[in-house]
Amino acid sequence: MSQRKSTPSLPDPFPVDKLRTLQFGSADGHRDKVEEFGIIETSSVKQFYTNQHSIIVGAIGTGKSTLFTLIKNNAKKIESYKNDLIVPLEEALSFNELSEFVNKHYAGKDESTLYQLLWKFNILLKVSITLSKQEGFPKNDSEKVVNNFLNDSNSSDKYSNILHKLNNIISNANVKFEAKVGDNPISFEAGLSQKSPKPEKKINLEEVQRAISESISARSYDCARVIIDKIDRFVAGTEYYIQRQYINALLEVDDDLAAITNINLKIFIRADLFDRLDFAALGYDKVNDNVIRLKWSHDETLRFLSSRIMVALTKAKICRSEDIYKATDLSEFDLTWREKILLSSKVPEYIKSFVNKKEKSERATSLYAKFDKAIITKVFPRSTIHFCSNDNKYIEMDVFDFIKSHFLDGNGICTPRYMLIFLKEVVTKVASYYDDNPDQVSELVLIEKDFEWDLFKKYCVYQAYLSAKDIYIKNIEKIDSKWTKNVNVFLAKRGNKTKFDYKWIRANIPDISEDDAVDFLSFLQVIGFLKISDAHQDVKKRGYELPILYKLSNIPSESHL
Repeated sequence: MSQRKSTPSLPDPFPVDKLRTLQFGSADGHRDKVEEFGIIETSSVKQFYTNQHSIIVGAIGTGKSTLFTLIKNNAKKIESYKNDLIVPLEEALSFNELSEFVNKHYAGKDESTLYQLLWKFNILLKVSITLSKQEGFPKNDSEKVVNNFLNDSNSSDKYSNILHKLNNIISNANVKFEAKVGDNPISFEAGLSQKSPKPEKKINLEEVQRAISESISARSYDCARVIIDKIDRFVAGTEYYIQRQYINALLEVDDDLAAITNINLKIFIRADLFDRLDFAALGYDKVNDNVIRLKWSHDETLRFLSSRIMVALTKAKICRSEDIYKATDLSEFDLTWREKILLSSKVPEYIKSFVNKKEKSERATSLYAKFDKAIITKVFPRSTIHFCSNDNKYIEMDVFDFIKSHFLDGNGICTPRYMLIFLKEVVTKVASYYDDNPDQVSELVLIEKDFEWDLFKKYCVYQAYLSAKDIYIKNIEKIDSKWTKNVNVFLAKRGNKTKFDYKWIRANIPDISEDDAVDFLSFLQVIGFLKISDAHQDVKKRGYELPILYKLSNIPSESHL
């Protein structure tokens, strides 16, 4: 496309009175309605849509809960999931309670086998409860077996975690559970004393499993898809050891169920915890082949940001995607009229089906990446302010380099949540700027062959970044009530310091024990508030530092700009 001599059909000037009406979706990036804002299809999300992996791994904020909620509430809209019976299992178990249960009922035995049995029982129970809500249940012999299992388990849809369910069964009967994981038979007996007149109740989970599988097939579902979340909350010490064993047992049950076509799992696990699991029993390569790792590349972050900007501009009736297309220089892509038709949303699909693309050589630059950057620079300046701590001065930085470097947490991750908060803060600051300067307008300008608004002022963008950082830090305080007091003390005493270690924590947080100091540092690392700067196996000898996202910054005076 050659350079244009006339302006495109974008409004000129930008209607700044509409700034505050722009909608970018939920500030936490998880609760948007799918039909309004959609899910950004990162490469890992595209893998997820294929429904070929059962373990979903990601750091905090990378979208595990988003995908869980998507499948829980909107599976019918996704081709590869639409014929599944979705069974949500969300259970934040107390690992101290689990330890007490083991000591009371399974002492002297291999506790990992009990964890396997607990998982199998819980999974089959959740599927059975979901089946019991189907029309005409129980409608055949298989479903009568499932119904008997529900009766024997004294179970209903009323919430009660698995340990409470088992304790309830045991307190009312002599019970023997039988199951098998892989080639290993498992049995568990407990309940009333042997002097009780009540006969022993047997629950054979293999029979229940077969009956469920037959019922799923008879009802023409592809499978019962059990989606499991909230099993990876941060714990430390003995609880952490039990948590790892418990999740390892779940992976072994998942491997066992993989041989059954009609019962499949989707397990959502925090990345740092998954990486510390013991894969000796299953083999790391085998497990790793079954894993999707949720990641946001820089290009995918830009895609997310640009899509939210485009949706906001469209919903506010400020411009359309076609207007952005016309206002963007695409000469480097050598697009023919056929390809322009394929890109236009105005052209019906049946017409596009008759248009053939011509073959082209491989491109060094993505067409979508060009659009993403074009949409962002339609409103953002091409450069923004950066505080260079080494030289103690403010410099200008390319806006895309700024986005790439300034929103990474201690895990090296930029989450959609960070970007949405920042975007909303930018709009607030810019709207206030135009309120305070009514003589200023935002007009179209031609920059390197692209038409752009001079809308978001670089000083406002930097102010918004500082405001967003304050919000990020306030959210850190609320992640886990156990650590809120320590986080508050840490923030109050850190000053301009950026590097920390065990000794500093012990010296600056009153009355914190040695164990709690270690656990607190581990917690701050897991949530991405700190990153390791000096690696050591012993946490007490390890060095940590703040990522740019959580470092203190000041608003520069005009003399520094």
